[in-house]
Amino acid sequence: MNRRWISVATTAVALAALTACGDAEEAATKAVDARDFVALGDSYAAGLGAGNYGDKQDCVQSKDGGYPHLWAALRTAATFGTITDATCAGAKINDVRYEQLTALNENTGWVTLTVGGNDAGWTKSLQACLLGTDETCKSSVDTAVTTVESALPAELDALYKVIRDRAPNAKVYVLGYPHLVAAPGAAGVSCEALSDARRKALNDGADSLDELIKGRVAAVQGFTFVDVRKAFEGHEACTKEPWIHGLRDNLSESYHPTPEGHKAYADALFAVTG
Repeated sequence: MNRRWISVATTAVALAALTACGDAEEAATKAVDARDFVALGDSYAAGLGAGNYGDKQDCVQSKDGGYPHLWAALRTAATFGTITDATCAGAKINDVRYEQLTALNENTGWVTLTVGGNDAGWTKSLQACLLGTDETCKSSVDTAVTTVESALPAELDALYKVIRDRAPNAKVYVLGYPHLVAAPGAAGVSCEALSDARRKALNDGADSLDELIKGRVAAVQGFTFVDVRKAFEGHEACTKEPWIHGLRDNLSESYHPTPEGHKAYADALFAVTG
C-alpha cells in the first residue's frame, strides 16, 4: 500500500481514538447528579395517623409526620435537590402509576413507595373482622389474599417498570406493611372483637401481601424491599405501647401508624439506606 495512504489511515485512527476519549470524558463530565427525592404511595406513605395534615385534604398528607419526611430529616449528611411528596391516602397501584409519577426523571436519585393494601381490599377485611364472626373474618381475608396472588403481580410489575423507565438513575425503596394487631395469644392484650382467630387471619393476610411485594421487588434492578414487620413487633394495635392506632374518632386514622409508628418506618428505611 502507498505509504501516504498508510499515514493518512494511521492519522484517522488516532483522531478517532482521541475523539472517542474526548466523548467519554465529556459524558463523564455531564453525568447526571441525581439527587431529587420523590415519595410515592398510599396512606401509609402519606403519614395518615401522624396528624398535622397539609393542604391536600383529599390525600391527607402529614406535613412532617410521614416516614418520607422523617427519613429525609434523618439523612442530614445527604444533599437533596428537590423533595416531592406525591403520596395520597386511598391510592391503589394504578393511581400511583397514572397520577403520581410526573416528578420522576433522570435527576431523581431516591424514590420511596408503599402501595398494595388498598388493591388487596384490607379495609373491607378489617371491617369484616371487627363487625362479623371469626368465619366471616377469615373468609374476607382469604378473598383478599386471592386478589393479592392473582391480580397484584402483573400490576406491581407494570408499576415498577414505569418507575425504572422514568427514573433510570434512582434507588427505589419499597416499604411493606406491618402486622396491624397483636399476635394471637399475646399476653395482656385486650382487642375487643378481634379474637385470636381474627388477629391470626389479619396478620397472615399481611404476610401474604408483604411476601408478594418482596418477591416482585427482588426481580427489579435497583429496587430494595424494606420489611417493617419486625420493627413493629410488640407494638401492634391492642398492645400496651401500640404504634398502630385502634379505632379512632377520626375513623380514617384507625389501624394506621401512630407518630411513633411512622418514625419506626423511617428508622427501618434509614437502617437500610444510611
